[in-house]
Amino acid sequence: MREESDGGDHYRPLASAFRADPRRTGDSALEALLAIASPNDTWLDIGAGAGRFALPLALHVKRVVAIEPSPAMRAELASLQIEHGITNVDLRDQRWPSDDPTLSDIADVALISHVGYDIEQIGAFLDTMQRAARRECVALQFDHAPGSMFWQIWPAIHDEEHARLPGALDFIELLEARGASVDAGELERRGDRQRFVFDTVEDAMDWARRRLWLAEDSARLPLLRDALGGLLVEVDGGWSLLDQPTQMLIRWRQS
Repeated sequence: MREESDGGDHYRPLASAFRADPRRTGDSALEALLAIASPNDTWLDIGAGAGRFALPLALHVKRVVAIEPSPAMRAELASLQIEHGITNVDLRDQRWPSDDPTLSDIADVALISHVGYDIEQIGAFLDTMQRAARRECVALQFDHAPGSMFWQIWPAIHDEEHARLPGALDFIELLEARGASVDAGELERRGDRQRFVFDTVEDAMDWARRRLWLAEDSARLPLLRDALGGLLVEVDGGWSLLDQPTQMLIRWRQS
């Protein structure tokens, strides 16, 4: 259904939006991760993006290995690294699962942040993740995949129902079925909520357009504008979606 090519890097047009201050406060997800971290830890961040968590973690642990296949995301992470003088992040151009033997048993904690919703071969993905972690694995996930925020208007745009991807509760069920010992809980809506508050309606339109795989000049944009109007509410400082996902922190050890 994609109307335009992503040029081989889906995140190229979006990468700058994933930049975040490594020394920020008030982010409930980051606070939860830092509560797990110890100064002598090595963390593995699989799908590190622009370093939203890899860089602040690096300020509190011994070393972070950041796996990121998107050139645009790696460029943003590397730029922030230099800007903030963070030198203990090992940034690697790799995909996961990786067959690199040096990644086995490489970290105390292996992390995925909003990765996994659309991984078809999730078993191999988790097997490799668990082999990499000496102490535990951690995931940040929403109770439903971010793209599912637009499931109500998908039929108006694409003339068929939206196939909803699995979310955090499905992920927990999967882990338990695989024999893992799981600890999970919801996070407060503070820093994580800001991602889904938009300064203008046009910003919300652009986010929705990308989530619905429409081109910038799509003939369906008027349909999108009409449909999106029913999902947006005005909040202090901008516009928000009615269907806000709940973020969860999931920790597990394999039995």
